[in-house]
Amino acid sequence: MVNNGEMIAVKNVFEQTLDTHAPISAGYLDVVSEVYAELYVKQDGDYFAKTERSTFTDAYSLLEPDGSVLVISRPPGTSRNITAYALMARLMESGLIKEVWPLSFGSASVFPVKRLPREHHRGYVLELPPDEDGFEVHDSFGANLEKVREYLGPRHSRLIVITTPEQWRRIGRGAPEGVAPDLGTARPADVAERWLRAEEPDFPVTSWLRHRKMKALLDGQSPTEVLRIVELMREARRTALRAIAEASVGLDALQLRRAEAVADTDEAIDEQVNEVAAARDNWEDDLHDWHEKSERTSFQRNFLVTAAVLRGAPVGHIYAKAADLTKSLEGDNIEVTGQKAPGVIAMTRAIHAERTKEGVLSFRRPHWDDAALEYFWTDRPLARVPFLQWLAHAPLDEPKLAMESVDLDYRRALAERIGDFAVRWAVRHRRQEPLEEIVTTWHKNPKKGLWPLATTLLDDAAVHPASAPYIHTMLLAWSSRKTDAALPLAVVSVCAGKFGRAHTGKALRRLRHAAESEHAEVAEALQDAVRTLWADASVRPLLFKDIVDWCGNDKIKDTVGRQTFAALATVAGPSNLDIPLILDNASHGDDEEFHPSPEDLVKGWRTLLREGPGPTGTRQVDKAVFLWLDAALRHRPLKDLILHSLRKAVDIRGTEEGRVLRETLRACAHGWVQGKDRPFSKEREAVRQELSALLDEDLHAAVQEQEQEEATGASTRGTDTA
Repeated sequence: MVNNGEMIAVKNVFEQTLDTHAPISAGYLDVVSEVYAELYVKQDGDYFAKTERSTFTDAYSLLEPDGSVLVISRPPGTSRNITAYALMARLMESGLIKEVWPLSFGSASVFPVKRLPREHHRGYVLELPPDEDGFEVHDSFGANLEKVREYLGPRHSRLIVITTPEQWRRIGRGAPEGVAPDLGTARPADVAERWLRAEEPDFPVTSWLRHRKMKALLDGQSPTEVLRIVELMREARRTALRAIAEASVGLDALQLRRAEAVADTDEAIDEQVNEVAAARDNWEDDLHDWHEKSERTSFQRNFLVTAAVLRGAPVGHIYAKAADLTKSLEGDNIEVTGQKAPGVIAMTRAIHAERTKEGVLSFRRPHWDDAALEYFWTDRPLARVPFLQWLAHAPLDEPKLAMESVDLDYRRALAERIGDFAVRWAVRHRRQEPLEEIVTTWHKNPKKGLWPLATTLLDDAAVHPASAPYIHTMLLAWSSRKTDAALPLAVVSVCAGKFGRAHTGKALRRLRHAAESEHAEVAEALQDAVRTLWADASVRPLLFKDIVDWCGNDKIKDTVGRQTFAALATVAGPSNLDIPLILDNASHGDDEEFHPSPEDLVKGWRTLLREGPGPTGTRQVDKAVFLWLDAALRHRPLKDLILHSLRKAVDIRGTEEGRVLRETLRACAHGWVQGKDRPFSKEREAVRQELSALLDEDLHAAVQEQEQEEATGASTRGTDTA
């Protein structure tokens, strides 16, 4: 797998690196050590000169002293992450550190030293967020690294920072000398060899890598491309071994091993290498020959496209969906329930595929399915729109008679396959059209139940290393789309999921755009996203600033503003179930924690109270008032802040709005004292009367001000008359 070029191990292991609340597992570090290909500095104009020198030992020596900081300044796709974790693994082996933790940069442009944990004997990896959408890591970052050293030293800890050369040139001024050494480049053949030996120990690595055409394919490739070539190599060999196994039915184990050895002869490897080379060219020549055969039919072409999209699906399903695609593209209604059309066996052979015992198709050539789709997309531009519509509607259609299975589980499995294809297509080809069509269509058909699947699919893709970089960019673009609710709603839903927890700063920037949507369901979904982001303490100042701004925006204050403030005002905090989430830190008295200002709380409350007077007990404003007055009753340090916020929220003197807000607050307070399923309480009544007295005091002051203004006006008029 690849994370925008960062080589990773097994998905379920690597994903721990995205969780800043847990250390990197020992299993992951073991895998990293096994597959890591060392970097070499360029000497005498040649990476492969006899004087080449590995930089891994040099980088490790820089990390040996307590408090060391190493900056890996390299472009994506050049082994940045794996180098960082390989160095950390070596520090673990040497006993210099006991744990390795990833760090979250947070949402602010500055990374303060106080964000570093206080534990001892730890290694930290901090990947700087990219500059995007008006956000930039502050240019003081490099100069601040000396303070980081001073902080980490007494704790016997180390830090590795991952950045890009462009970003480091901007932020590296003032950094300690030698903190960002040139680490050179990994040799493509080394990368391929380490991964092949780790993933497939019996792979004939030496024979493959010494092949002339294989050397040419690997030469000059980045680690990202090397890993793609490695996967093609493995796929080509698996295909050859599968063909041998199918032809060797009835042989004993020894005979089978001898037969399989044929796949690793020089002649067989030469053929497999040629397949890898053709796959790197997307099989264009072979696909052209296939498509242009005189007997080729559109149904066969559509069957190939369908099989490529629905990889792993039973062949009966592919057959039926190919008929649907033919109707969408050609307008021809292919009769597949009788015996007029070619059958499954003929169609399977026509597209150079094989059927397993389970009735699943597998292609005889590596990368043939993706290449077939690329060929279709390039060759048939006028068919793209109906193809995308067919793709999105395939799991929504009513079951056809030709299907082998027609239950809900099948439809969900079909949707998952189509969604998986759309993500792979988007990431590999930088084309979001299939994914966009799926998200939009599934949102318009809520009764089919596929919308949660779509958002889960996006959320998984946004945190998976292989797809995250492109998906993040796509989500940023979607967040500003206002013509349809589906895309900004999908963005908000993803920000409320794993993506929001792992990339809080990015999520906040995307929510700012999505908040401008005029669709009510987007505003409602913002609540979950806000609560997710609030869990990251570093995000709270900027997040609450945005919420206050939304509450002051006449266009969205009654939708986005109200919903997002309510998200923090209507639920209790995790440390105390009696205190509103937004005030949870205020109850601790910790000066380093974020505390919303009374003025900002007033703005939020004013927006929430605009729900207006009415039956109390179930609305958001009721829940908030009940919770806050409970906190005022039970936690005296918060009482003054709560009563002040409520009092000032309705103190808009001389306006009808002020009267409505005050009436709403009084009604809610009465409901808090006594209502349905709420017996009368003297303690609550005492707090209500105290609040009421404050409101009356403000009313009295307002009346006096008005009388004084009228008297002043009359006096002025009298003087003018005289």
